[in-house]
Amino acid sequence: MKNAVTEFIKRRFPDDCSWTTGNCYFFAVILKARFPKGEIYYDVVDGHFVFKLNGTFYDHTGLIFVNTSDIVLWDKFKEYDEGRYKAIVRGCIK
Repeated sequence: MKNAVTEFIKRRFPDDCSWTTGNCYFFAVILKARFPKGEIYYDVVDGHFVFKLNGTFYDHTGLIFVNTSDIVLWDKFKEYDEGRYKAIVRGCIK
């Protein structure tokens, strides 16, 4: 059985537009828009946004493995560390 997320990534995003080195938030948002049941997480060690669907994590490279103790649900990140949240928004999203 083919993985819908990896097939979507291969079909729609064959070129790397800094999706893992500066635009990872926006890529996670695209995946969330296409697969609304998934969630966006932030890896506090690697400083990287990832997308999770059905227990599996993805970024532009496809399926990835993350240390789950290093990731925080983005919707809860402000509660986790408000100062870092503001810095991430300022530096990565705006």
